[in-house]
Amino acid sequence: MLHHNSLSEKSMERFSTLFTTLKIGQLLRQSGIRKSFGLSALAVFQIVFSLVFHHRNWFRLLESDRGASLPGKDVVYRFLNHSGFAWRRFL
Repeated sequence: MLHHNSLSEKSMERFSTLFTTLKIGQLLRQSGIRKSFGLSALAVFQIVFSLVFHHRNWFRLLESDRGASLPGKDVVYRFLNHSGFAWRRFL
């Protein structure tokens, strides 16, 4: 189990490096995708993006041991469904 946690932390570091290299944070801001408080838009996007590579859905991730350190499901749902975010411009 300890190995799985370190692998997860290592993959998050890789995503962080990738996002920095591709300037995803700047692209999010240019697209008008911002959060006014709490976690940054980049942090929430990075968590949602990493779900695909961990082969998990949001519900299963919240039920895991790491669930306590993650934002609530409302944060993610509001982030993804916000009508003011220009997701097509971002893509």
